[in-house]
Amino acid sequence: MTKVIGYFKQSIIDILNLKDISCDTPILLGESNVEHMKNRHPYEFDKYFSDISEIIAEPDYVGINPSDNSIGFVKVYYISGEYVRVAVRVTTKGQYFAKSLHSLSSYNAERYIERGTLKKLDK
Repeated sequence: MTKVIGYFKQSIIDILNLKDISCDTPILLGESNVEHMKNRHPYEFDKYFSDISEIIAEPDYVGINPSDNSIGFVKVYYISGEYVRVAVRVTTKGQYFAKSLHSLSSYNAERYIERGTLKKLDK
């Protein structure tokens, strides 16, 4: 069963220059995506899956992964010092699905921020 877990905000579209996406385009989550997250990243799934809609709604950083063009929504959990990313990809039918939920090492996250691959959102 596929469900809507969030929407693209204009601020994210603007900062990433996403010309093919309109404001309020839904971000979906299907059963196969949930299974992938649970199997590939069990720690993050157990700890952060309940926050997936919040990560998309209120990310601290966003970016485009150059290797697969996925759009990353990154939330920093300062208490645990973890950067948690939800990767969203477009399907051939033009729908956007959350495909992955995983953490980034602080080292990698800080490198991506320095390089501009991850962009900080103004709150």
